[in-house]
This record gives sequence, structure tokens and C-alpha cells, in this order.
Amino acid sequence: MHSARSGISLPIDMPEEQPRRSQFARLQHLCHEPPTGISERIAPADTMFGGHADRYRVVGLSAWRCITAALLVAGVPEPRQILDMPCGHGRVLRVLRRGFPDAEITACDLDRDGVDFCANEFGAKPVYSSTDLGHLQFDRQFDLIWCGSLVTHLDAPGWLGTFQCFFRALRPGGVAVVTFHGRWVAHRMQQGEHYGLSEAAVRGILAGYAATGFGYADYDSQPGYGVSLSSPTWLLRELLAWQGLRVVGLTERWWDDHQDVLVVQRLADGM
Repeated sequence: MHSARSGISLPIDMPEEQPRRSQFARLQHLCHEPPTGISERIAPADTMFGGHADRYRVVGLSAWRCITAALLVAGVPEPRQILDMPCGHGRVLRVLRRGFPDAEITACDLDRDGVDFCANEFGAKPVYSSTDLGHLQFDRQFDLIWCGSLVTHLDAPGWLGTFQCFFRALRPGGVAVVTFHGRWVAHRMQQGEHYGLSEAAVRGILAGYAATGFGYADYDSQPGYGVSLSSPTWLLRELLAWQGLRVVGLTERWWDDHQDVLVVQRLADGM
């Protein structure tokens, strides 16, 4: 369109751009007005519930706000293919199902009962996970990956295996929203919060964190699975080698005022 007053040519939306703008408008609305009518059905084996329905709902909606804001900042319209890993028994997946009713959602977890519940209750595609995430494969690529509280329990090789998995699983332009333990959890540990670990294990984590920006210790009864601390500096340094991933954002205490949130986007090949 040409403006006689200014002499500037203003762009006119092409027809194919109009649906995209409409999707972004809806996504922006949903970021501020979360979906309603979210399922309240809780699986008997859901360890995240603990009998606290309000708390359960708050955590799910907090994830929703992280996800929708990340999509908006990354410039991704409503996702059509979504991966929730680890899905548990659908604390977040139930919100995604309600908010993105037309999306195909893949539920992935080591907990097979959780995967089966998400498939049966929310129509998710079930995928049983593996402890070797570096070799976990999916039969599709995703517009959105939500990874709530997985790398919080992994050592540094597990962290990097997770990113290998996500890099393969994201379509070009797709976004991964990943939560991790950062400065706030380190502070809580310094104040006496043990996160299910022994005092000696907490001291070891904090020592590693102070020295390198990363600390980890196994739970006493679960070798290979425990609690990690990752400073933003350590994390960004590790991501320097991932030229195919763009860091869209890193926000502290964004998920439920507790875990930090990293947003990365896979670039198109050759970028």
C-alpha cells in the first residue's frame, strides 16, 4: 500500500500470512488467559499429585505460561506436533491438550504407567523412553518440546545426551523449553534444603557448582539418577558448540517460581 502523505510503501499481508497472524493472536491471548476445562482426572500412581489438587493445577498452568511465552518470543505459531518428555501422568500434558486441541501430542517417559495414562486419557501418542537418551528416536519431528524437570536429575553426560535427543527431534524452527536447577536451588541447598539427598551429597553438589558451574550427585538408592545444579554460565558455555541451536531465552525461577527455564530453537539447515 502506498501512502501519498509520507511516500512510504507499507506492506500488505499476503493471504497466506493472515492465518498465521490469527494463530499468533490466539497464542498471545492464551498466554494471558490460560485454557479452562482442564481435566482433573488423576492417575492412582501419579506421584506428583500428593492429594493437593490446587497445587497440581498451579504447576501445570505455570508450565503453560512458560511454553506460550517461549513460542511467541521464538516466532512459532500454534504447534502441530508436541513432545512432552518426561510426561509423568500428564500434569502439564493435560493443559497442552486443552490449549492445543488439534495438536498431535507425544507422551514419553520411563514410567510406562504414566505414558499409558496420557495415551488413554488425553489421546497422546505413547513412546516409552530409554535411559540412553542419546539414542532415543522418534518417528516424527516436533514444533514444541516441553521438558519439565528431567535434566534436573541428570549428570553432565545426561544433560548433553538430552540435547542430542532434542536436536534430532526438533523440526527446523521448532522450540524446546527445558527446565533446570540454577542459582535459586543452589541457594536453597546452602540454606539446608537437601532435595532428598544426604548432607554429604549436597556438599559435593555445591562444591562442583562452585568450582565449575555444574554439580551433581546420585540419590542413594538410584545410581545414575539424582539432582543436578547448572549455572547459566556453565549452560551457555556448553551450548557454544551447538551451532544448530539458537538460545531464545533463559529465565531464572520461571517455572513455579522454582526451576529456571531455557528456551532453544533449532535453526534451519545451513544457518
